[in-house]
Amino acid sequence: MDGIKTIKDRFVGKWKLDRSERFEDFLRECGVNFFARKMAGLATPVSEISVKDDDQVHISMATAFMTQEDTFKLGEEFEKDMRGNKMVGKSSFEDGKIVIQYTPTDPDIKPQKVTREIVNGELVQTMEIGDVICKRFSKRMDSEV
Repeated sequence: MDGIKTIKDRFVGKWKLDRSERFEDFLRECGVNFFARKMAGLATPVSEISVKDDDQVHISMATAFMTQEDTFKLGEEFEKDMRGNKMVGKSSFEDGKIVIQYTPTDPDIKPQKVTREIVNGELVQTMEIGDVICKRFSKRMDSEV
C-alpha cells in the first residue's frame, strides 16, 4: 500500500492528546522557557490530519493559545517556522509511519525528528531532539458520539 493511501486510510481525522512522556524535557531541550513549558504541558491539543486533492498532507495542531501547521508532499522539502526558528522539513513515509526531519537554518539550533504512527488505535507522535525522546499519545475524536 502506498504512503498516501495508508495516510488517508489510517491517519486522516481529528485526534485529541491523551497523555505525554517527557514533553517538558523535550521543550527544555528546544530552549522553551519555564512558563511556556508549564503552559504547554497543561494544554490538550487537537491534531487534524488530512490529505488534499494534490496529495499534500496537512497536519495541524491547535491549542487555546497557538496553532502549528505543516503542509507537505511526501519526499519533498518544505519550510517551517518553529517558535521563531527557521527550519527545513523533509517528510517521508517509512514502515507505516509519517516521518519528518527538521533541519534548522541556524547552526546553533538542534535538528528535530517527528514520527507519527498508529499503535493500538492511538496516534503516537515521537519527537526527538538531541538525546531527548518525547512521546505523545492521542485518541481519535471522529469515533466519539
